[in-house]
Amino acid sequence: MDVETSLSWRGPYWYAGRRPRRNSNGDAPEALDVSLVKMFDRGSRLPMALPAAVVVDIDAIDEVRRDAFFDWLMPQLRGLDCEVPFYLLTGSDDLLPRGLQPTAIIDRIVPDEVLLMLICIHQRALLRSEEAQHRRRVFGRIPGFGSAPHHSGSSGLLVVGLSGRFLEWQDASEQKVEVVGAFDGNMAVEFMSKRAFDAVVIDAPFEDAVDYMQQIRRDARFAGLPVLAVCEREEDLVQLFRHGASDVLVGENRKETLGQRLNAAIRFGKRRRLADRVLAESHTWLRRQVTVGGLGVEEYTAYLEACSNALAVRGLDLWEMRLQPENFGIQVTSREELEEINATLLSIADATSRDEDLVCLVREFGPVAVLKNEEGTTRLQKRINSILSHTVL
Repeated sequence: MDVETSLSWRGPYWYAGRRPRRNSNGDAPEALDVSLVKMFDRGSRLPMALPAAVVVDIDAIDEVRRDAFFDWLMPQLRGLDCEVPFYLLTGSDDLLPRGLQPTAIIDRIVPDEVLLMLICIHQRALLRSEEAQHRRRVFGRIPGFGSAPHHSGSSGLLVVGLSGRFLEWQDASEQKVEVVGAFDGNMAVEFMSKRAFDAVVIDAPFEDAVDYMQQIRRDARFAGLPVLAVCEREEDLVQLFRHGASDVLVGENRKETLGQRLNAAIRFGKRRRLADRVLAESHTWLRRQVTVGGLGVEEYTAYLEACSNALAVRGLDLWEMRLQPENFGIQVTSREELEEINATLLSIADATSRDEDLVCLVREFGPVAVLKNEEGTTRLQKRINSILSHTVL
């Protein structure tokens, strides 16, 4: 999976039973965290401050009160100004309420550092999904644009391993999801390169599962794909998480619970795939605009406004870098030289930025990079200065 080590936006944790651990880079103080059980017992409304994540351990809610608890919680989550990661922590024997659609359903034995990493990953995934929506609305679609094979096709679940439980996985998944089997990691990556899968289940002995997971995670195309690993021995669970599992299924699971855990992973994977596809399409379209003088100022301004407003809801800023040659001490003596330097600056910015950052040529402005955090501007500035200092233009 994408290894994220810092939160995209900070805020209190809303929790029931399990309070996520903080990292060391300035998270919101623990005093702002909200105990959902206490708030529910009081019949209180939740605070307005946007949470970093919502984590509910099913065991923390009495079974007889679960329906009432989620009837109280879910309207307040839907009423937030924007979406936040929402997790259910569970075990193999827990019966989960239906219709909740959490970001992920995870075994409650997940290590603290893995839970924090998953929150970081899912925060970024939400921002990427929103970025894709902004670009589709502002820039539209490219007529006739195809997509990479791993973005194409109907929803799919890939089961890797020779456990003999393929029919169980097929029975647990939704009818609209195509379930495909692969013997090992090599076959899995081969299949994944030829069509879309929204989640992977690795159902194999521990050593094989780790090997298959590493083969999948080494491929950048699948680094963020939800991967669920089956664990026969509880003592192997932590290591599977640390080797890249998005969730670990211990022992026998209720059919209903297994189906909900699979469907949560598939739903997240499908959303990520759609965002990947739109971002890849817009990236191609933006590169084409260079040949016609750049993106129009009106379109660019509309994008900045939409993106800036959405980030402000999370307390985030949009960082625009104008990549004009003079900002880097470069003297331009001709139009041909300007075009060459612009192409170089765009290439550096494109290679340095994340795929959800906007890098493009804008008419009247020249090359620009629109980044989602201040660290990105610092990183890009250093990269440009480093390359230019060793390049003769």
